Formats: sequence, C-alpha cells, structure tokens
Amino acid sequence: MIVNRAVADVAVTAGDTQAGWQCLIRRGMLHSECESVEYWRLRPDAVLPVHAEHGVEEAILVLDGAAVLRVDDGTALRAGRGAVLLVPHGTAGTVQAASSGARLVTVRVLAASVCRALPPRVPELVDQT
Repeated sequence: MIVNRAVADVAVTAGDTQAGWQCLIRRGMLHSECESVEYWRLRPDAVLPVHAEHGVEEAILVLDGAAVLRVDDGTALRAGRGAVLLVPHGTAGTVQAASSGARLVTVRVLAASVCRALPPRVPELVDQT
C-alpha cells in the first residue's frame, strides 16, 4: 500500500460536483484488497456518483455534517456524523451532502469475487548475501 502525506485538499470535479479531496492510502499494484482510503470535503448539496463498474465495495464514514446514499433501486439511506454507509459491489447511485455540507472518508476495497480471482500473494525475500 502507498500512504500519502496529505498537506492540503485538492480541488476536484466529480460529475458536476466541486469538492476538496485527498487520497490518503492507495493500492500498490495487486498486493492489497484495499483499493483506497480517501477524504472528501463536500459543499452543501454536492452529489458524488457511485459507479457499479468500478468493481469495489465501499464504506463511507461521515466525519461531519450528513449525507444521503441513493441507489438505483430507489433506496435512500441518510447518515449523520459518526455513521457509516456501506455500498455493496455492483451498486450504482449517488452520495449527496446535506444542506450544511459533509466531510467523508471513503474506504474502497476489492469485491470478494475479484480477490478470489487474484493469484496468491507471496512475500518477496531479498537475498542478503
């Protein structure tokens, strides 16, 4: 895994949404089931897309404010500060910040079906001689 030293948010656009973003941890090649850990600072009512084709499962921790997860089947789940929203593999929809905005941490992991298809991990030993 690659751990980044975050100094400040990066201004990003996700769909029509302007947000502050930091990638705190990301996967290095195929040696981890964890895809990424990211920090999001969303403006009031900002909407982030959730893409089914990304092949990940996601946990969204609400640090501050509130957010609503809306999935394509019509389900809507609201989460306030300290709550976690779980997004299963293959789910599409949106995460919308409350009218006061939201600060989130997202943890994206590879789906179990993807992990089973990966070759076994074998640690590399460096020859010290």
